[in-house]
Amino acid sequence: MEINHQKKNRKLHGALLIGMLILFGVVYQRHNIERWRTPKSQIADNTPNAKRAANPWNKKHADSAITIVKDGDLVLRSGNDAISEFFKKANTKDRTFSHAGIVFIENGYPFVYNCIGNADDPEALLKRDSLNAYISPYNNIGYAVYRYKLNAAQLNKLQTTSVRYFKEKRRFDPHFDLSTDTLLYCTEFVYKAVIEATGDKEYLPITKATNFSYVSVDNLFLRKDAKLVCKIGYIH
Repeated sequence: MEINHQKKNRKLHGALLIGMLILFGVVYQRHNIERWRTPKSQIADNTPNAKRAANPWNKKHADSAITIVKDGDLVLRSGNDAISEFFKKANTKDRTFSHAGIVFIENGYPFVYNCIGNADDPEALLKRDSLNAYISPYNNIGYAVYRYKLNAAQLNKLQTTSVRYFKEKRRFDPHFDLSTDTLLYCTEFVYKAVIEATGDKEYLPITKATNFSYVSVDNLFLRKDAKLVCKIGYIH
């Protein structure tokens, strides 16, 4: 009975997320139609996103992250859309951030491995985004970098694991099912990669609610030994 109840809860949470994604898709497409009907010259500099991206202070602090991050850093961001607000509410202690990824320096430039779905592709592939694109002030209202206390061997395994997940083309899990590994949601990807790298199943906590367990964004950075490297809130 308990197993059936847990399955029903997972299906309920999955259905809720899918519903949110569909709603977001409808709103997004409506905005696309409005932009198509309105000359670009009239909207290019008037949207909140464009103004935030054009702000010199925001650009400076987004660009500065390139010189700050190191291999294995946890990079959090706070999106500015309805889906991001949905994920922030899943946090239990700190609702600042909505998405998480792990950064590695490749050929001299930082890339963030992360897994996120969208309305057009709810099971999108795990991504490898440039740091600049990942924390862009156009799509985000802020970001933060945290550093785990990992040794060289653990950092190497963390990178090997993240790259392996990426090459295996693992997809986003719209059902938020922690029991499966082939599908991963954003925080689950970080959680499982770090657990595999450290070999410590208790290294990061999970959140339990009404027989449903999941990894929230704040589960990833509230460890006492997780060092806050920087935290930036973009100017609106």
